[in-house]
Amino acid sequence: MTTPVRRRQALPGLRAAAFVVAALAATLGLAACTGEPEAPETPAPVVAVSGDFGGVPTLTYTPPLTFPDRRSAVVWEGDGPELTDGSTVLLDLLAQDASDGSSVMNTHDSLPEVYTFDETLLGPSLYDLLDGQRAGARLLLTETSNGTPLALVVDVLAGRASGEAVANDDSSLPTVTLGADGAPSVRIPKDVKPPTSVVARTLVRGERDQVTAGQTAIVQYTAVAWSTGEVIDTTWSRGRAPFVTLVGDSKPVAAWNLGLIEQRVGSQVLIVAPPSAAYGGTDSPWADETVVYVVDILHASTLVAPDVEPDGSDEATDGSDDGTEKPAKENS
Repeated sequence: MTTPVRRRQALPGLRAAAFVVAALAATLGLAACTGEPEAPETPAPVVAVSGDFGGVPTLTYTPPLTFPDRRSAVVWEGDGPELTDGSTVLLDLLAQDASDGSSVMNTHDSLPEVYTFDETLLGPSLYDLLDGQRAGARLLLTETSNGTPLALVVDVLAGRASGEAVANDDSSLPTVTLGADGAPSVRIPKDVKPPTSVVARTLVRGERDQVTAGQTAIVQYTAVAWSTGEVIDTTWSRGRAPFVTLVGDSKPVAAWNLGLIEQRVGSQVLIVAPPSAAYGGTDSPWADETVVYVVDILHASTLVAPDVEPDGSDEATDGSDDGTEKPAKENS
């Protein structure tokens, strides 16, 4: 089962346009446990952030705190893909009410937020906060909103595969080239018959945890017909959102189960699926087609129940009117 990513409701009273970036972290009074900041010019409340990337961050401070103005800091910089206009970015958010330490939002318990990196959609202030950042960064923001002092930690996750490229020297398999934004183009080998069983090859080896059956994964993918090279479907189109799939229950594309399990998050996988492992036995126009998938694994986690809004669609759609994946709402 898969559905488009659901957009989570914004923090109460905290809009994109309300995010304001301060000049330098050293003057903010915001402390990261990863380094020794310079002393602030004037006394200010201190919020310390600890914890590893990919896990739930820990905020350390003594409530109640008040934040007379908005301030931000880079806890640490990322080393993944740089955010570029129009690209997809995933954000894990942890927000607390600094007056008493209570939780306001925690996407680490569900799924990260999905955004298009676009100034019009994000608003100029949030766009400026993220501009120039790379996946893997952790950011800290404090402000008072509707009378509530909020401390917000933002983990920036890549919207494309990120890791070590793996050479594919098998001339009997399709070749994949990537655009500047990470979108794949697939070339089918000439005069080569498609395989009769599922083939999976790692094109980019990610560095995060392995995907296991039963996890909910967020992916980008492109599907191409072997016989014609035609793109059947892709999440890389402008306005499309990444896809959510329950790994081990990838219907009707059984090949995804074989191709994704035990891959690491951040990986890109080439999956060649004969009809029996793709759309065979369905009313899809591609029911008799061998389908080539290029799948970027952006996120995977174990949920009690997938935090999505079912739309009745199956995973890795075939592009037909009755099964086309619906894009998530654009963030505002």
